[in-house]
Amino acid sequence: MCAVKSWFREMGKNAYAMAPLILPSLIHTERDTMSSVDEKASCFLERTREKFGRKSLVYISFGTFAYPPQPERLQMLIQTLIDHRVPFLFSYPSPQATEGEIQALIKESGIGLAMQWCPQEEILQHDVTGWFITHGGWNSVQESLEYRVPLIFWPISADQPLNAAHLVLTHKAAFEIIEVRSGKQGTKPLLRFQNTEFTPTFTVEALKKEFEKLIEKLKGKEGHAVRTNFENLSDKMRRSWEEGGECKTDFEQFIRKYVDCM
Repeated sequence: MCAVKSWFREMGKNAYAMAPLILPSLIHTERDTMSSVDEKASCFLERTREKFGRKSLVYISFGTFAYPPQPERLQMLIQTLIDHRVPFLFSYPSPQATEGEIQALIKESGIGLAMQWCPQEEILQHDVTGWFITHGGWNSVQESLEYRVPLIFWPISADQPLNAAHLVLTHKAAFEIIEVRSGKQGTKPLLRFQNTEFTPTFTVEALKKEFEKLIEKLKGKEGHAVRTNFENLSDKMRRSWEEGGECKTDFEQFIRKYVDCM
């Protein structure tokens, strides 16, 4: 933002840092009513915490519209979670998602729950939720930062690859699943692995190996480091909207200049 503001000043204009724009956390707000969908999710979260402990659950959602174009890869990822006894909640509101083998697999697993829609913020704010597998849309990224749940990116399109690269490479505050990439652009050689032993092949078998290694990372030092970096980013985001923070200060300046003068 410093560079952007400097550039705008050279043009005689102002730039204001007023993001992320997200409502304050409702963690401590009591809810008078709860839908049957909310209750189903809540009961599953409570049971999972009792059995597996805090931060044990992986939440999987690709947003309202996005969905992996190759369902067999999603099925392999879910099967790997089941094989390693990692509890998970899979939400699939996208119209591209269809009821089928994946939902049946989850139902029979005894360790996961599949829901066409679930209250995402309720899932993220629950202390059983440890990681969030996401397409990486900006809304999901913001909500994860608000509730301090680190991300595992499966980017599909639009801003998602950029969001993933920013958090994974710049901040070391997230993971990205590489073997799920597809298409001519998605499977180009990655410069980040140029001097490493990892050469993606973008097959289902390669995805299984990658994800099994990732599960181990989540439990070890690398997972701890990524979580710490993500939580530090979350703290910075919150402070930016506190008194004297950059976002709050810029927002007040914007209001004074463009609203109060009307």
